[in-house]
Amino acid sequence: MNLEGLINKYYDQLNDNDLHIIGYISQNIELSKDKTVTEIAKYCNVSPSTIIRTTKKLGFSGYSEFRYFLKEEADRLKEIKVPNNQYFNSSVLLKDVQETIKLFDEDKSLENIYKLFLESKNIFAYGTGYGQNLMLKEFSRCLLNNSIYLNIIPSKTELELISQLITPNDLLIVASLSGKIESIDSLIKSIVVKKVPTISVTVFSRNDLAYLANYNLYYQVTNLNKISQLNNSSFCTLNLVLSLLYEGFTNYVNENQRH
Repeated sequence: MNLEGLINKYYDQLNDNDLHIIGYISQNIELSKDKTVTEIAKYCNVSPSTIIRTTKKLGFSGYSEFRYFLKEEADRLKEIKVPNNQYFNSSVLLKDVQETIKLFDEDKSLENIYKLFLESKNIFAYGTGYGQNLMLKEFSRCLLNNSIYLNIIPSKTELELISQLITPNDLLIVASLSGKIESIDSLIKSIVVKKVPTISVTVFSRNDLAYLANYNLYYQVTNLNKISQLNNSSFCTLNLVLSLLYEGFTNYVNENQRH
């Protein structure tokens, strides 16, 4: 399993410190693979023991085993890295973007969603993976321009707590790639049963999350990488649909202020 796969597998066990450390390492694998735990700790501005705890959360016995994994990961990335842009099929990504925009434009529930942003007492958002969480954080930053505060739920533990406290006057947004939610299925159902308005953000497909949610936002993804089985365009189009949602909401607010 590659590093991104490990992050998604153990995501619910990772706190903000862990994600900060892993984020640095994932962006600097070539540099990190030859560094000691003390050197990595210095780069991340944390203690060596914190680094070791993070690696153990990812299933390693300690930093030595993790560093060996990083060396293999660096070699793997070199093998699949395409040295020439002639192999990049921009038409596939362009199609994903066009389809995502089309899905958004055809959505008849957007005005109801915009109203929920304005009327909800609290707005919560949960991403089922590391990348989804990052996109939601950017969306949260944008919403602040309209004085809307989006509470990002960092892990399953906090989602369990929120599921007990959330009310029908609140709003929950859940972003996922596949919409498969086995690990949080019971939590989402308990929230839905409480009549809490729920918005799913998933790839365009029939999926469990979309079935449970009151409103569905979709984005298009084409699997480009047959080697790693990663959806390389997923974050691009997920970010796009959230950007469209923010722009639409901003226009809705401005329009209503004129009347």
